[in-house]
Amino acid sequence: MKKLWEMINKQFSDEKATGVFLGTNILRWTIGTLALGIVFCIVTETRINGCIVNLMCAAIYAGIIFGLFGGIIFLMRRSS
Repeated sequence: MKKLWEMINKQFSDEKATGVFLGTNILRWTIGTLALGIVFCIVTETRINGCIVNLMCAAIYAGIIFGLFGGIIFLMRRSS
């Protein structure tokens, strides 16, 4: 997260950097979880159509839990 914060902080002003960081972190966790789940379904030869709803649900939860809350905790630790 540190490298992501530094990269975003270079591109955006301080006012916008926090929102962009949290949004990017949520998308990163969501897309990463979804991609990993699809690879798992392919490797285990499970029908992707049958597990796509479960994968999307897990990816959204991972994005919210790890992306949003993890990003907030990261920013709180940086500011103190």
